[in-house]
Amino acid sequence: MSVNENFIYSLFSNVYYERELPQYDYNEIGTSEAVQCLLKSFFQRKLARKLFDPKIVILSFGRIVHLALQEKLEEHGYNVEVEKPIELDTITLYTHTDALHDTHTLEIKTITSMPTSILPQHFHQANTYTVAHKKPVGYITYIHKPSGIVKVFPYKPIAESFNYICLRAFRLSHAIRHNTTPEPEPSWLCRYCEYIDICPRPQRYTPRKGGF
Repeated sequence: MSVNENFIYSLFSNVYYERELPQYDYNEIGTSEAVQCLLKSFFQRKLARKLFDPKIVILSFGRIVHLALQEKLEEHGYNVEVEKPIELDTITLYTHTDALHDTHTLEIKTITSMPTSILPQHFHQANTYTVAHKKPVGYITYIHKPSGIVKVFPYKPIAESFNYICLRAFRLSHAIRHNTTPEPEPSWLCRYCEYIDICPRPQRYTPRKGGF
């Protein structure tokens, strides 16, 4: 047996796809879908392209960290990987909290460039979980992959952010159902998008402000 790059990528792919990814109908929206660029979420539903191999490696790091910490989190009174659906009139918004305690929510992010505050996309995601579980406070933990440094940012839930994500979920559901493409939302994340070649307004050269 020979070892090459494709073999190593396949190992990471096995780790990443070992977790069963949810399959949603048009009236079922995941929080991460509503948080990220809606055009990307639309393409993911309609085209379902395979992730770039390097991106699978990056995302697998996060998955490995989550798996490594789950047992210890449970020993400290957390429920892990908690799904909670939120019924919103004609759609259902699904939340998937990394760790849920009696008093708070906890999200864990592995990252390449350590931020000085919570990144907006992470706040909208985590805030949705905190509001869904009616907790008075949430925490986002950043684990800096190059150095191993950890930073924890507490936040108070904000109703306006939750309402904003709910509206985006409605917009995405409508787009999927009627096959109408949402407007692109260019950002530094475009460089990691599997659909950059068909996006009408990709942002290709913005300096990086964060990481996965």
